[in-house]
Amino acid sequence: MAIRVRFKHSRKGIGEVLRSVGVQGVLHAKGEAIAEQVRASGIRVDGTPGDVELPVTVTTTGKGTRARTYVTLDHPSGIAVEAKHGVLTSSVDAAKDA
Repeated sequence: MAIRVRFKHSRKGIGEVLRSVGVQGVLHAKGEAIAEQVRASGIRVDGTPGDVELPVTVTTTGKGTRARTYVTLDHPSGIAVEAKHGVLTSSVDAAKDA
């Protein structure tokens, strides 16, 4: 025996859910988990040897069509650090547990 179920959705309602504070909180927690993994790598910049811990910024926004979280290596040498060590790409798995 099969039962047919129909789900009627509202694009506006789904958009509200995707931008909601709850979704932003979940994404921010995942971004912080990634940032913490990057910080734990202990990479230092500026000077020889490095004097400053690599600054990592987590930004979450609910503007646009959905919530977004950005994890940024907030230093001019951030691109070089990512190219050499791949700290952001290797830390993405940390978001699974958050």
